[in-house]
Amino acid sequence: MPPDIHNVYIYEVFNTASWSVVLGSPMLLYFQHLNATATILAIAACLAPVLNILQIPAAHFVERVGYRRFVLSGWTTRSIVVIVMALVAFLPDSVDPATRMVLMLCLSFIYNAMRGISVCGFLPWFTHIVPESRRGEFLAKDQLAGALAAIACLFIAGSLFHLHNAWYSFGILFSMSAAAAFTSLIFLRRIPDVPVEKIVSNPVPMPWREMLFYPPFFKYVRYNLIINMALGTSGVFWVRFFRTSLLVNESGVLFVAAFSTIVLAMGLFLVGPLIDRAGNKPALTASGMLFICHFLGWACVAAKIIPFNTIVLCLQVFTSGMGGALWNLANVRTVMGIVPHMGRPHFLALYSVTSNLTVGLVPLLWGPVMDYLNHWQFAWGYWQWNSFSLLYFTLAFTIGVGLFMLRSVVEPITMTWDVFITELLVKTPSRAVSRLIGRLRGSVIG
Repeated sequence: MPPDIHNVYIYEVFNTASWSVVLGSPMLLYFQHLNATATILAIAACLAPVLNILQIPAAHFVERVGYRRFVLSGWTTRSIVVIVMALVAFLPDSVDPATRMVLMLCLSFIYNAMRGISVCGFLPWFTHIVPESRRGEFLAKDQLAGALAAIACLFIAGSLFHLHNAWYSFGILFSMSAAAAFTSLIFLRRIPDVPVEKIVSNPVPMPWREMLFYPPFFKYVRYNLIINMALGTSGVFWVRFFRTSLLVNESGVLFVAAFSTIVLAMGLFLVGPLIDRAGNKPALTASGMLFICHFLGWACVAAKIIPFNTIVLCLQVFTSGMGGALWNLANVRTVMGIVPHMGRPHFLALYSVTSNLTVGLVPLLWGPVMDYLNHWQFAWGYWQWNSFSLLYFTLAFTIGVGLFMLRSVVEPITMTWDVFITELLVKTPSRAVSRLIGRLRGSVIG
């Protein structure tokens, strides 16, 4: 590992503290605070994934400019936009909500456009500087740093709204996001760069069609798109489900998001040392099964089959967080291993664009459907069909289709399913507890 790799983790802490506000639950809550429809929520949420398509033209320039310089330029511009977002969030309730929504949507468009252009440098940059045998460890630490930052940010935001829910509370939250964005730039400059002259560039026009249908790549992209159809949709409408159907207040929504991220962080801590030995397919399979349980759980709550209480919420938070931890690690690790060395930035840009278009466009299709079915109800025995029970049942079915498609993904077998489950549920937690006890004893002795 490069000696200055720790700067990546520190950067990830402040970067996540910034984008988790302007791209996450707080931004969706801001639009919900302005009484936005499901369609408006879908538009706000789709900007980030859809504008990732800008990676395709940007990939032609990133190797000429250099990874760090290219990313740093875009991230600086993006940080300036967050300051303007904070100013819009400080506008009082006397200002027309429609005006504030339009202003915030325009700023979100600029923010995500700059993000879409710049982000194409990250994966090829880190693929160059991180040895293949250590990528699982690197991704686990990187995502764990981001998860811990998101937890702290969500708890701070939830406490802010719980103690003092005023018209300017969102302005304070967005100002904190801007401060974190500029702090992250300091550590981004310190990440080891890859000299431009050492980067193998390809001056020949890229054969995008042949790249997309490169068999190992195409099979995984096909599976990835199906899973992202479900995850992208659930990431948009869960806030509306909690606010309008379950009647959870704003601070409660943020606290639920924080606890779910805590479970995700614990999952990264447990699974990180295992995944380099286990391989990706067992982790992706376990992730899909957890997400099916998660979506069926919310479908049963929405259909009035089971009540919404603390026990159900804890189970749902666990399945969401642990499923997300397995998915995040195995998904990125699979892509980093599948793409060939030649044309790597273009392969990764193509993967990111196809995945993010799915994450963005599918919720955009669901938005008008949710608005149209807003007051629709149909009793089917004990099951109550409504917009949310239909949504979550469909998402569970979609994940099931994705698991079927995963069977065609080819990966060298490093661990069987039975051994993986034993390692995950028995040996890995015991090792984690042993390491924790050892560290506690060491700190007491020292």
